[in-house]
Amino acid sequence: MISDMHVHTCWSSDSSTPVKAQIEKAIQLGMRHICITDHQDYDQPVFPPDNYSFLIGDTDETKRYLAELAALKETYTDRIEVLAGVELGLQPHIVEKLNQYAEWFPFDFVIGSTHNFRRRGADDLRTYEGKSTEEICKLYFREEYENIKNIYNFDVAGHLDFIFRYAPGAIETFSYGKYADELDAILKELIASGRGIEVNTSRMKRLGLTNPKEEIIRRYAALGGEIITFGSDAHTPDCLGSCFRQTEELVKACGLRYFAVYKNRKPVFYPL
Repeated sequence: MISDMHVHTCWSSDSSTPVKAQIEKAIQLGMRHICITDHQDYDQPVFPPDNYSFLIGDTDETKRYLAELAALKETYTDRIEVLAGVELGLQPHIVEKLNQYAEWFPFDFVIGSTHNFRRRGADDLRTYEGKSTEEICKLYFREEYENIKNIYNFDVAGHLDFIFRYAPGAIETFSYGKYADELDAILKELIASGRGIEVNTSRMKRLGLTNPKEEIIRRYAALGGEIITFGSDAHTPDCLGSCFRQTEELVKACGLRYFAVYKNRKPVFYPL
């Protein structure tokens, strides 16, 4: 079973799942590794009804988070490799803060995700007022490019077309050509800087779609991209490794032959 590199637990405000529950499920599925990647989204806009903070917390809380993962790594050492990760919420006004945070702590893996843009959440409908779907998606991708260019201390871009989850009609009207300038800039910057993309399967079961969409994965491979990770974005054990077999075939059809598992911030490649 392909290893899951994007997993949330009770250290994220939008999950109540104990870390052990995710590890036990990964063992049941036959995974060789699992990476816990809880949210660290500084300056997360408050948006009802949940008003989640999406923060592991401050320095002391991050140390406790890593200490728990280290202890569980030891506990399960003969059954599965537990890796310590984080999902950083990228925003252009906190570049140095994010670069420093990823530098200060001994993570195995850092996902860089643009959840917010224009200082609002992508799920906040006020974000779209006065703009067409194409305009708002281009604005998102341009801000994401600036994040990727300036926030260097992460390993893969998480669900890089995240905006498609929320922008009205974005999925239905998508064509690569419509956003080619913006998407090519993102993919080329990731490749040139030695970073990769995540193939996120959290929408696969319900919508039959990965984030990013298949066309973006195919273009990434055509441009020479080689680093991909698989992430279920699971907040509960039943979603762990969701649709990985189906997605594996999709990724291979796009021209990729390996997936990556990060250890000490370095990718280790395994054949698909």
